[in-house]
Amino acid sequence: MEIKTILVAAVAAACMLAIAGCGGGGGASPATIEGTVLDDGTLEPVAGAQVTVGNASTTTSASGTFSLATTSGARSIAVDAAGYEELTLNLSLNPGVNALGSIFLAPEMSAGRGAVSGIVTRGGQPAGGASILSGTASAIAKPDGSYTVYNLPSGTRAITAISADGTATGSATANVQAGQVTTGVNVSLSLAPPPPPVL
Repeated sequence: MEIKTILVAAVAAACMLAIAGCGGGGGASPATIEGTVLDDGTLEPVAGAQVTVGNASTTTSASGTFSLATTSGARSIAVDAAGYEELTLNLSLNPGVNALGSIFLAPEMSAGRGAVSGIVTRGGQPAGGASILSGTASAIAKPDGSYTVYNLPSGTRAITAISADGTATGSATANVQAGQVTTGVNVSLSLAPPPPPVL
């Protein structure tokens, strides 16, 4: 009996050493998340946004950038700022630095206001950097040509887009509904007419 007990104890000890040698069964490693928080409409940086992972948090700089130490594995990342809808990202983080790139926050919509989204193209290609205007509201198209204009009054609204270099324009109309995002309002740009001659 004594020999059997010693053998069992030896096997158990060997198993514990094997587990420890494999990193304690898959424990989390140090990780860092980095990114830039931007306004989803204007693409302007959002300063002072709070980024939270578990019990750790930080705020974005004047240029919207942040860096936060956490651990690897499945993590829920909350991003929030005054005047914006809170955004939650569920990501699997690797050990070391995790570059999240641009994180877009949607502005909160005022009562009776809605939003319009779509894609701006020029010659069939995305027109990133194009300006989108509707009344006093404006937006900038992302590199993939997508855009969203927020806080438009409800009703039929004219949407005008101008290429980043100012040489091409396009327009569309949208039926804006309060509290909703009207999708699929795409705009195709064509060359703007030349200015009239100076006499």
